Amino acid sequence: MIQDRGNIKWASMMLPEHLELLREFKQERTEQPRELTDWELEELQQTIDQAYNQQIDIKLEVWMDSKTTQWNGIIKSINFNTNELILETLIKTTRIPIQYIQSAQLEVDYYD
Repeated sequence: MIQDRGNIKWASMMLPEHLELLREFKQERTEQPRELTDWELEELQQTIDQAYNQQIDIKLEVWMDSKTTQWNGIIKSINFNTNELILETLIKTTRIPIQYIQSAQLEVDYYD
């Protein structure tokens, strides 16, 4: 099996300025979630409402602990007092803070 060193093999061909920009880019990507636009927030709300009202599976991308995590399941309830939704997965029931949700996709959409 070939042992590949990944990006390390290309480091000698890059200028120091390029390496610094790549480090900054990587740090920006991992430190904070991207800001959603108004129409993205509206689409996110509509998708979550539809999944909750029809009790269909949904795939959520959630920004937590400086990384994006995907959750698949059915939304059992939405708690507006604590701004959380209760997602029931195959294994467990999870509380997900609404403000950390980056995207939502219905089951019927992600099987295409």
